[in-house]
Amino acid sequence: MLRRIAAASACVLFTVPALRAQNLTDICQRVMRPPVGAWSRFRVEGGRENGATVRMAVVGTEEHGDTTYLWLEMEMHGVPMDGSRGEAAGAGDTVTVISKSLVRGFGPGMAGPREVVIKWGTMPAMAMPMNGPRVGGPAPGSEALRNCERGRIVGWESVTVPVGTFRALHVQDENGGGDLWIQPDLPFALIKTEKESGANAQNLVLVAHGTGARTAITETPQPFNPQAFMQMMMQQRQPH
Repeated sequence: MLRRIAAASACVLFTVPALRAQNLTDICQRVMRPPVGAWSRFRVEGGRENGATVRMAVVGTEEHGDTTYLWLEMEMHGVPMDGSRGEAAGAGDTVTVISKSLVRGFGPGMAGPREVVIKWGTMPAMAMPMNGPRVGGPAPGSEALRNCERGRIVGWESVTVPVGTFRALHVQDENGGGDLWIQPDLPFALIKTEKESGANAQNLVLVAHGTGARTAITETPQPFNPQAFMQMMMQQRQPH
């Protein structure tokens, strides 16, 4: 349902001078630990979720051993229930999907979460099994910074998006996966992403950001029940 931008790689290859590469590494590491309460909202452009919005937020922390984990929440509105595309779908054809994960940090730190809670539409929130199949996935563009350190720096540019104009660092994926513009002083750093071509290309554009975020999942998650989950999904797919 929700698409991933390329996964992280252990091989690091820079096509820019060492000093600029080190600066990019420092920037990427800086934005991997947003403060609790930080949030950014993006509009999805292109692909199946065209016109949907996604809020990324840090809604809490937990200590495990000597590591402080973040509760990173993705709240996506306007997810199409069938094959229709976002803005073309009617109100009854879309659903809100919330994914809340306990992770080491944003970007590469999102790999291997300790816990994941999913809430699909009006169904009860469920704690997903860590050793079984996953439902859904990261919101479009939410993993853009996984490849941040491997990017090619184009330079600092003035970028205008609905929430304002920013001086942002333009970074190109070394494998042709697209471009992103980042501003380290903003929550999650992302200003926008662009993938040059392809029918399924999905981009994010920043539309709002702020502080004081709280979780959108206020109920106690139930243990995962695959039969109940599938039954509730089928019920929500019925015409309203």
